[in-house]
Amino acid sequence: MIVITAASGRLGRATAEALEARGVAPSQVRLAARSPDRLADLAARGFGIAAADYERADMLEAAFAGAKTVLLISSMGIDADRLRHHRQAIEAAQRTGVERIVYTSATHPSADSRFEWAGAHRLTEALLAESGLAWTILRDNAYAANNAGAYLQARRSGVLALPGIDAPVAYVTHEDVAAAAAAALTAPGHEGRIYEITGPEALDGHRIAAMLGDVFGRSITAADLPLADFAQGLRAAGLPEFVVTGVTSFQAALAAGEYAAVSDDVARLTGRPAQPLRTYLDTLA
Repeated sequence: MIVITAASGRLGRATAEALEARGVAPSQVRLAARSPDRLADLAARGFGIAAADYERADMLEAAFAGAKTVLLISSMGIDADRLRHHRQAIEAAQRTGVERIVYTSATHPSADSRFEWAGAHRLTEALLAESGLAWTILRDNAYAANNAGAYLQARRSGVLALPGIDAPVAYVTHEDVAAAAAAALTAPGHEGRIYEITGPEALDGHRIAAMLGDVFGRSITAADLPLADFAQGLRAAGLPEFVVTGVTSFQAALAAGEYAAVSDDVARLTGRPAQPLRTYLDTLA
């Protein structure tokens, strides 16, 4: 049995699909989510469903019962909440006999990262190393879909405005992260390994603007957006302050080049190359 936490989100659902594509029977996959009703379509296909809240150790234990492997998709919230949630999940796995955890971490989870939430990833990796469980860590780069709003705004305005417009980023699709996770969950030999999950190339905003021009059939230029203006835009959209500061710090990390390194670990795990960013951009046309 494989359990996926936070399974109602985009990555959790994509991983369920990727596991089925690898030949894993849906009955051997349990999808754990705080709102299990959001998984009704996957339940109808035979996937197991469990109600599980990172705040509730008893719910985590029930969700993990009988499982051999758990995909621990990182939680949401401020760093302290994330770390508490991950600790609860790791301890529940220990108590229920889970053998291995695959964890979705982030690129460059270092003490010097500008990304505010990198700390929870770094400390969760340390918890796993000390847990006595087998583990596999997937350090995900920036998702291709993260800037969907900016890309669609560029179609309307003709300007792609993002912080750190000159900095290259190795954007990766949710589908490639899911495929890598499915491979790590099912194939042997991934215990104690850390994988850098990136796209096949690092692109700056100017190259992305040129691609968007091709996709949308209009001229699009790139412009650097000050971090303060980016943060104000998030506030204007009504996002909670912890999201504003966290996402803005992530943009600062991108601008500093923390997410520029390209890896072939997606291909190593899945047996095929990672999808280029253009593959995602074409879906916006």
